[in-house]
Amino acid sequence: MAQRTMPVRGDRWQPEDRIYDGLIARAVDSSQDSEARDGTAEMMAGALLLVVLFLVIMKGAQSAAAALLVCGVLGGAGFLYMVSAARPGERDRRRALAELGGPGRLPAGYLVHPKAWESGVSDHVAGVPESQLLAAAELCDIFPGTVDDLLTFVGNVAIHVPAGRHTSTEDVRRRARELVRIGKPIVVDYAKSAPKLPTPPPAGKGKR
Repeated sequence: MAQRTMPVRGDRWQPEDRIYDGLIARAVDSSQDSEARDGTAEMMAGALLLVVLFLVIMKGAQSAAAALLVCGVLGGAGFLYMVSAARPGERDRRRALAELGGPGRLPAGYLVHPKAWESGVSDHVAGVPESQLLAAAELCDIFPGTVDDLLTFVGNVAIHVPAGRHTSTEDVRRRARELVRIGKPIVVDYAKSAPKLPTPPPAGKGKR
């Protein structure tokens, strides 16, 4: 499935947080390492088991042909399974941010963070209307909450803004600008009293 295109803000702003950036990079690298497994170790273990099984069958049945037939069938089935299991899959990549609570629990600004977007945010917002996604991107730098909080906020604003009948690109952008016009003063006012998001602990440190 093709990834959705990440919204680009008018000022090209993107979040910069050393701790979050490091955690995201580590999570993505871990996911890529998992995807890159070629199954070599498993295949060697399977081959060893087949050799043992061959010797057992040949000794019991006194027939090398029977042993070869059984081991050949089992070996072929095992090989096909290992090829399928070792194939790099997008599912692992989509779960790369799970250890951070998932894409929706990232700070709102990470809605426009390229690495976070490619590692699960894109799929997470797949069902969000384009106008709401564009509006969320414009508000994400000042919104004092998570990606999910921001999307919920914009969705609630959108309920009170008529969608119209047109579906052209300019109509979508015009609606997004209207959502920002209405939502931004609310966010600015709320941000004055809202508590900041907790900062994740440095890698290797946790609660005791």
